[in-house]
Amino acid sequence: MRSDPHTRSAELVSLELLGVGLRSRAGTVAELAALAVRDEAGVRRDLEWLDAEGFVDLRGDRIGYTAPEEVVADVVRRRAGDLGAEMLRHLADLAEVVGQLPALAREWDTGTDDPHLLDIEVFHGPEAVVDLWHLRQSREPIRRTDVVLPDASRLYVADPAMQRVWHEASRGEGSSARVIAAIGDAVHPEAQQRLTEELDAGVQIRLLPEPPGWFWITDETTVALPMTWGEAWPTSVVAVRGRAVAGMVSWLFERLWERAVPARSETADWDSLLTLMERGATLEAASRALGISERTGRRRVSEAMDHFGVSSTLALGVAWGDARRG
Repeated sequence: MRSDPHTRSAELVSLELLGVGLRSRAGTVAELAALAVRDEAGVRRDLEWLDAEGFVDLRGDRIGYTAPEEVVADVVRRRAGDLGAEMLRHLADLAEVVGQLPALAREWDTGTDDPHLLDIEVFHGPEAVVDLWHLRQSREPIRRTDVVLPDASRLYVADPAMQRVWHEASRGEGSSARVIAAIGDAVHPEAQQRLTEELDAGVQIRLLPEPPGWFWITDETTVALPMTWGEAWPTSVVAVRGRAVAGMVSWLFERLWERAVPARSETADWDSLLTLMERGATLEAASRALGISERTGRRRVSEAMDHFGVSSTLALGVAWGDARRG
């Protein structure tokens, strides 16, 4: 990135210059300046910015070009995701703290004569995740559950009895269930029936390209964490009851929820599509995750280009990113 600021208007001018270069394949700065009817000094400044952003390869007076499809996703991520990257760094810091909780809880329990200072339960086995939730539900009806589910492959085919309990807990007055899942699961052919069933039952599902490790919070009082932080489907989990701990993890969930995009949203528009693509999804995957065809997805990208008054996906990435940053 150039050290001097590059304003939005300057960026759009640079991208217009790039359009001339892509159409003509002008091989030198002088040739491109002549075709764009601009002075060479200004063209070189814009090319230096385009080079720093990855759009071209500027070596002396020679210009090399990269297919736009190969750079637009990266540029959109960097240009629109500056704030997101900062937030993710904070999330990573918090996640590290959360990941220490099981070990810290054991240390605390060992160092006191009162075994009830922390309400802790540990579950082991391939079904530990499911068993823990249903045991908690059987003891005391859960009204709200928030889950981060990086790997839903074990749940593609539902257990009817357990699914019925899950849905009943999600439907009652004042009850809710929210799931943050991976885009890959949302578009997997074998998951489509289960996804439809969950949405029809009122479960709210949002998507991220790569959700962090599995965890859940119930009723803002109980947190379930993997014994090893970051596991997608843990085989050893610990449940900790405590409002302070639950509040911290709830904050983490809310920040992820804000960044995620609703699955098969009836109001899905080009902003939802671009958000998923900005986070690494292809146009096809993002479209399927939103429950629309790839053709519809392409049309919405075109609508976004019209909205921002740009003529290429490259310029769209910059303009949309600026708009999101306010």
